[in-house]
Amino acid sequence: MSADTMTEGDALDLLEHEDLELRRLFTQMQKNDDENVSDRADYGQLAKTTIQHLATREAAITEVMGVVSDAPELAAVAARIQSDVEVRRPLISRVEKMSRGVPPNNLNQGQDFSGALRDAMDQVGAEIDWDLDVALPAMKAAIRGTGRSEDLKSADHVARHAPTNLHPGGPRWFERAPVISRIVTIYDRLRDYPMAHKDR
Repeated sequence: MSADTMTEGDALDLLEHEDLELRRLFTQMQKNDDENVSDRADYGQLAKTTIQHLATREAAITEVMGVVSDAPELAAVAARIQSDVEVRRPLISRVEKMSRGVPPNNLNQGQDFSGALRDAMDQVGAEIDWDLDVALPAMKAAIRGTGRSEDLKSADHVARHAPTNLHPGGPRWFERAPVISRIVTIYDRLRDYPMAHKDR
């Protein structure tokens, strides 16, 4: 596993970790825009790493929502997260499909990959700000305060079962089926050769 992979804690901890990691990656992506960087391979590696973290964040959201969706005190938070899914997942799905199997230094050849990635980053960046300010504190209070932490899977489990090929309409049933989701995750990452980090 890479240094930025979280192996301790639960899915809620992982969601916070991925929010912070993606915020860092988005800042790096803006500094290393493909049009300005001399080595396109560096840009491509960073983009593919970003896509993996977007997928891991999505898996963490799916897991956390499975635990908090019926909590009355989190109804507004759950509704906002659900409405964001309808905007976010098609953007991530598009970026993933554009990058699948494409060498890092060729991501923008024949397609506007950078534009699609910017669209996804703009949407997810706004969500991350809201997550860190509103959603995560509310979910932590509700989950930790009621002893429901044991209902969440571990951060390591969620990260290992995070398929990168996301359905635009929302999580598919197998994303919550441990054995099948792990097989799908391995398949997704193998078919994306060459890719950024084959470490999960």
